[in-house]
Amino acid sequence: MQKVLVLSVWLLAIPTIFNSCNSVFYQPDSEEFVTPERVEVKFDRQNIETKDGVKLHLWHMKPAQTTPPSLRKGIIVQFHGNGENMSTHFLSVVWLTAVGYDVVSFDYRGYGQSGSTKTTRGGCILDGAAVLNWVATQPDLNQLPLFIIGQSLGGAVAVPVIALEKPKHLKGLILDSTFSSYRTITRNKLGSFWLTWPLQWPLSFLVSDEYSPIDYIADLSIPLLFVHAPRDPVVSYDLGKALFDKATSQDKIFWNVNLGGHIAAFAYENSRYRDQLVDWMDKRL
Repeated sequence: MQKVLVLSVWLLAIPTIFNSCNSVFYQPDSEEFVTPERVEVKFDRQNIETKDGVKLHLWHMKPAQTTPPSLRKGIIVQFHGNGENMSTHFLSVVWLTAVGYDVVSFDYRGYGQSGSTKTTRGGCILDGAAVLNWVATQPDLNQLPLFIIGQSLGGAVAVPVIALEKPKHLKGLILDSTFSSYRTITRNKLGSFWLTWPLQWPLSFLVSDEYSPIDYIADLSIPLLFVHAPRDPVVSYDLGKALFDKATSQDKIFWNVNLGGHIAAFAYENSRYRDQLVDWMDKRL
């Protein structure tokens, strides 16, 4: 009887442990740190709703006022990383407004001013889909060429969203410092510390591999740009390379970023990778 009771307790505890392990990927903050006004970029705030009724907050940043309508190149949707919220991540893409692109950044559920108190992997998929559907319903945006940039965790969200939603006018996806699978990066992190190294395999199975980008990347035939630093201290270079190797697009390229940080390629005003990104996108318009 006691064994049955212990087994029952463990069976009841497994979902809680499983969900707790999955939640470590999300480190949201509700504070608004910086807005586009700080860098003199015009923007609109929008509140939209997901299929499951969660309210999301997004920013639509506008091209420079000196850009004539005929020279609006397209729209870029940013899927940001796992920490804080879009008010700290948008700075790595807002500069694209100066070269003729509209830019949309948004917060996943549980982040910033978006609703819900809990961020989940399936919820993030619904969030990304809702934002792309919003873009597709805006008369001033829905005919523009579309690019998506997913940074770190954002790339892991963007890949399955694109595969499932198949957004129109999508000209390319940029994956900046993105990992191949949730379970693999968990194993990678556990293996980097001597105390957890012996347990990296069993403990990694407490993390779900659902919606991992490596299971969807081969479904994308669009142009793909992978950007990763060999010395990335957060997401191992090997994980980005594994995702690139699994991609089957006839137009895919991998940039080795000669910087030591994580998602650093477009973070600095004088970065040569900014010019290279604009060139890459312009060639695919």
